[in-house]
Amino acid sequence: MNRYSKTFDGLKKRGETAFIPFAVAGDPDLRTSEAILKTYLDNGADVLEIGYPFSDPIADGPVNQRAAIRSIGAGLTHASFFRLVGKIRSYSDRPLGVLLYANSARHLGFNEFCVRAADAGIDSLLVADMPPEESAELSASMKRHGLQTVYIVSELTPAHRMRYICGKITGFVYVVSRLGTTGVQKKLNSSVDATLSRLRFVTQKPLCVGFGISTPEHVRHMKAAGANGAIVGSALVNVIEENLGNRCRMLTLLAKSVRKFKKAAM
Repeated sequence: MNRYSKTFDGLKKRGETAFIPFAVAGDPDLRTSEAILKTYLDNGADVLEIGYPFSDPIADGPVNQRAAIRSIGAGLTHASFFRLVGKIRSYSDRPLGVLLYANSARHLGFNEFCVRAADAGIDSLLVADMPPEESAELSASMKRHGLQTVYIVSELTPAHRMRYICGKITGFVYVVSRLGTTGVQKKLNSSVDATLSRLRFVTQKPLCVGFGISTPEHVRHMKAAGANGAIVGSALVNVIEENLGNRCRMLTLLAKSVRKFKKAAM
């Protein structure tokens, strides 16, 4: 049983939804990034989603774009990224997913990237700009090295394509709660409930909702709607950005926020 199966099965038995916080690796620097990810884990994260910074992250809104720019500016490299993730894997056995863009993996070579990812203890890769039809080479390398696949489904995805995408997924289904990019929002898109219902007709794989999940109330809504996980990114990255000059306050506020989000998922 892989880490995702073990985690989602355990949460289901307890009647909980997975809380999955996001942060960009290396933001605002390697030392602080490590502390942020450990703070997430110490305060209730069930799964981590770690962003690999990219200069043109087309699926990300301004908050996460700026985080990527800070990380790149601080000098994150392939080597330091995998060292960072390796430290987090040594710290915890909870699932670690990476959200990246195709050129980041292509730069090393898909197979080499997967070798390093597996060695670092990464569980899954979600390549935001690479649909299943374009993923044959990368998917083969992922399978060879025991990495789980994650793909995106939206409210616009027709039923036949939902079946096709879900058939390619070995980790979880990433369900976007709205069209467009990541970002903080006050009100959830009402269509996400219907998207979750449609997906249940075509797959029993875990359904994790992201893009715009910004408050504990949003997480409670997703739990009630039947989501297996709630992914919170920009709302937490915004806390990082607003407290760049005070690391202690940043980590304290992040810990408080994560506890509130996790409570809502229980």
